[in-house]
This record gives sequence, C-alpha cells and structure tokens, in this order.
Amino acid sequence: MSGLGLGRIFVNKHVYYIVLTEILGEEPYPGTLNIETSLSVAEIETYCLPQYIKSVISGSNIFGGFKYWLGKISTDTTGSIDVLVLRPNLSRHGSNVLEVVSSKYLRGLLGLEDGDYVYVDLRC
Repeated sequence: MSGLGLGRIFVNKHVYYIVLTEILGEEPYPGTLNIETSLSVAEIETYCLPQYIKSVISGSNIFGGFKYWLGKISTDTTGSIDVLVLRPNLSRHGSNVLEVVSSKYLRGLLGLEDGDYVYVDLRC
C-alpha cells in the first residue's frame, strides 16, 4: 500500500541510516514498502518476538525507536528477498501496517502496485 512518503525521510536521517545499515548489513534503499497484514502488530508479536531499537536523543531531537524482525519477502512470481520488517513506535499507520526496508527498491523489483499480495516470512 502507498504510504505517506515519510519512510524516505526517516531512512535518510543519519541516526536511522546508520542503525538500518548495521542491521541489514548493507545500505538501505531510501524508502520503505508499507504492507497491510491480516494480523495486528500485537498479534504478530505473540507468534514471533521482535527485536527492539530504543529511542535516541541527539541534541534537541528525539528519534523514535522501533521494533523489527529480519525476514524475506516474495510474490507468486518472484524469488525471496532478504528484508527488515519494522514497526515504528510512533507510527501513523493502523495497527496492522508494517514497513519493509531493504537495500533494493522492492516495489519495482517485485513489480508491485497498491493492493497486490506479498508473502513475508519472519525469522523468529
């Protein structure tokens, strides 16, 4: 699903860029792929516990933390791609929306349009 365009802004903020690069093991694409799930984040957590990044204070700025899972994303016609699936603590999305970060432009690579289905396997 299309997002608010804020993923690009946050991924490019220095503090998030460093953390995401460290977790992914490579530089993140400047943006996120938003996915709407049939489960809430709280329900997903009962099946697969996330890792946590705490909020960071730098000068007068507060950078909100997030919970995350390592995983893979694919469609019926594509192979799987390693990704980082996250949920910001300060998300403006509904409780069933996650953000996916990768070093690749996922929407283009997977040929996705709003409403398309994807498979996400979380590493628990």
